[in-house]
Amino acid sequence: MTSRAIILGGGGLTGIAWEVGLLNGLAEAGVDLANADAIIGTSAGAFAGAYLAAGQLAESFDRQFSDEVVEIPASMAAGTIEAWSAAIAAGAGDPQGTARALGKVALSATTVTAEARARVVESRLAGLKWPGSRLQMTAIDAETGELHLLNSSSGIPLATAAAASGAVPGLWPVVEANGRYWIDGGSVSPVNAMLGEGYEAVLIIAPAPDGMSGMRALADDVAHLRETGSVVTVLIPDLEAKEAIGDNPFDPGRRATVAEAGRRQGQRAAADVKAAWN
Repeated sequence: MTSRAIILGGGGLTGIAWEVGLLNGLAEAGVDLANADAIIGTSAGAFAGAYLAAGQLAESFDRQFSDEVVEIPASMAAGTIEAWSAAIAAGAGDPQGTARALGKVALSATTVTAEARARVVESRLAGLKWPGSRLQMTAIDAETGELHLLNSSSGIPLATAAAASGAVPGLWPVVEANGRYWIDGGSVSPVNAMLGEGYEAVLIIAPAPDGMSGMRALADDVAHLRETGSVVTVLIPDLEAKEAIGDNPFDPGRRATVAEAGRRQGQRAAADVKAAWN
């Protein structure tokens, strides 16, 4: 049997909508991703991964069109973007150094309350629990800068792990769990594609493949995976999806349009994905 991993990257609220739409489009076109050995999600991808692992793709797609889902409209302020750029520069190419600098930004930032953010996360997950051990969510220790994979054995509820994976420094509050402060797993790489190393087939779904200037490039990770023997398929937003996503990935008003664009893209990409995956 071929070992298979799905890597789902970060990309804000529209990233969730696009990934959910894409996964639904692939499923509708007959691409069975249920045989993945690992589903690894970062930030937005943590939520999409939870829906996929729990068999809740159709339900999660429908929620992109519902006003009953609690969301907090937001955007990255100019000062926050400047703080990110400074942290990346301070890291000077060292991922942990960059993450530690971003951890300081997160720990000192005044954002929405942890309670308000928790309500958003719980609304998105609609009561889901850990759906087995193959689902893993990335999160970074704000103080050490270390990237961790949270799963059903981590002793952290699913909603807490998802909130940690999506705790964007300067935008959403840090998450405290297991004696650590956690920030967004995509703080250094928006995709974390290198986590697919060792799997024979890797499907990378990346709503925001480029990240900010100075972050590790997705292309480098993909090249490394292929050099080490993995068959890698990469899906990023096509032109229709990019236009639907727009400039602010945290705008809840774009969810429905983005989800539908993702669905259509998934249907178009199904044949190529099926050939590589099966």
